[in-house]
Amino acid sequence: MVALKLGETFAIARKSKGWTLRDVEWECGVSNALISQIETGKIKDPGFFTVTKLALALDLPLDRFIEPYVEYLENLKNKSRHH
Repeated sequence: MVALKLGETFAIARKSKGWTLRDVEWECGVSNALISQIETGKIKDPGFFTVTKLALALDLPLDRFIEPYVEYLENLKNKSRHH
């Protein structure tokens, strides 16, 4: 199984609900322009809080999005120990 990119995941979830970008904006407070850039891959890492807002608005499981951030933070912590 191929893992979907972050933006693809949000786009599919949004479209499956029949929502527009403005609908998602209204639900979570993230601008429709930013959502569009995330969905098209122009912004690949929109930040933890933005991802959380979008996931909650689109009824997506948070653990799917939290794990990569935890790994990232652990890598940073391990790198700082070696310097």
